Amino acid sequence: MAASPPWPNVLCPSALDAIVQRALAWLMALAAVLGCLLGPAASAQAPPRFEIRSAYVEPAEGVYELNATLNFDLPEGARAAIREGVPLTLHLEIVVKRRRSYWLDETVATLDQSYELAYRALSERYLVRNLNSGDQASYATLDAALDALRVISRLPILDQALVSPNRRHEISVRGNLDVRTMPDALRFVLFWSDDWRQRSEWYTWSPQL
Repeated sequence: MAASPPWPNVLCPSALDAIVQRALAWLMALAAVLGCLLGPAASAQAPPRFEIRSAYVEPAEGVYELNATLNFDLPEGARAAIREGVPLTLHLEIVVKRRRSYWLDETVATLDQSYELAYRALSERYLVRNLNSGDQASYATLDAALDALRVISRLPILDQALVSPNRRHEISVRGNLDVRTMPDALRFVLFWSDDWRQRSEWYTWSPQL
């Protein structure tokens, strides 16, 4: 009867070689993926700065509705990730204040408004959804969906009953493109580029309410 090896749990050299080869193959595959993700973003021209180009409010059925135009774009790496199912979220921070001459301004209303853009592989459509109301619309192309996301139309932000007659009010809007919902591994890779997190400056004006 053949004797058992004195250390049965120790791997033989051939098994160790196989494990090392598999590990090297995995690392090479990961390096290739990283190169595909980071290469275009690193070599491409930086996307335009995220900004609120215009904004105004109009009265409608007892409320004031916000209309705004946003300017932003995404690098090719971000577009590729969206096509692979990574959602893009747009957050809008809206603050309405009543100006006071001899004291701190009074905050009349605040609103955190969010939209999500996601690709649906089953229908091969891009879905833009209002996360506050649940309203949604689908688009055939990513560019069409992004164009829809750049235009905010008739968003209720303020009850007219909260407005004080003959008082000066101020409205501020800021936008933020957020990617916190992507998988942790992919988020870690893409955070090497600032293109994935963009925030606009505050856009502030004093409307005649």
